[in-house]
Amino acid sequence: MTTKNQAGYKPLYFSFLAGLCGNATFATLTTSEVSFSIFPLIALVLVAYNWYQVYMTSAIESHISKSSLGLFVIGVLTYTTFVRMEYPELGSNFLPLMLVLGLSVWVAKTVGVFARKAQA
Repeated sequence: MTTKNQAGYKPLYFSFLAGLCGNATFATLTTSEVSFSIFPLIALVLVAYNWYQVYMTSAIESHISKSSLGLFVIGVLTYTTFVRMEYPELGSNFLPLMLVLGLSVWVAKTVGVFARKAQA
């Protein structure tokens, strides 16, 4: 018995944005090179609220929940890569960039981007 995924890909979008906004908030509070802004915190609260609403109102498939964790990590590493690109004295961004690329391929495979389409 299969059920239709009511949430679609919304949890994936929200998990990526939560990782991105969470790392941006953490960076603004802890790194002196990154200037302080309240907007990443506001965005994090809004994304977390909407993510929770989608979680409570619709059924989420198991491969979507696995991919959500991967996209959360991709969001965190993406912001890290952007900050290290802007401020090279913070360190190299080679490892985060390679992890983002590897996780992106894994998420695409998990979601079914590489799956062959069934002919009707």
